[in-house]
Amino acid sequence: MKRAIGLFTATAAAFLAFATPAQATSPTPVYFRVGNFNCSIAPDDVVGCDLPQPLPMDFPILGEFGLPWLGPVQHVVIDRPWLPAHPIYPPGTPFTLPGGNPDISEVATSQSMYQKAITHGGTTCLAGFMGDLTCTAKGHSFVVTVYGIHAH
Repeated sequence: MKRAIGLFTATAAAFLAFATPAQATSPTPVYFRVGNFNCSIAPDDVVGCDLPQPLPMDFPILGEFGLPWLGPVQHVVIDRPWLPAHPIYPPGTPFTLPGGNPDISEVATSQSMYQKAITHGGTTCLAGFMGDLTCTAKGHSFVVTVYGIHAH
């Protein structure tokens, strides 16, 4: 009996040691929606959002000094550690699943009355109660509201 319990304990410990890292770093992107913003976080910490209509964006040039991005922005991404959040112009909607993304409340890793958050790898996105979305990855962040995008 003691041998069976010891074997079970050792097997369970080995399984947990093996399973825990795999759960922490999923090999697939996590998709979510905040209001009309469809976003995803990839395993390599690339985070991006498809916006329902083009929005204005301010783009940091020197530190916090931002200039308006020329032209409307419908996709924003953080994909390089040396480049702040920036627009991209791919065909289609690269951050949206066919049929739409699940609401962030369905995939959130933490929730309160005023905020829902999802953390995947080293990236975190926070949805505020006013429908704003803040994502932080690779040392940069962006805030998306119905009025525009602010990159940091």
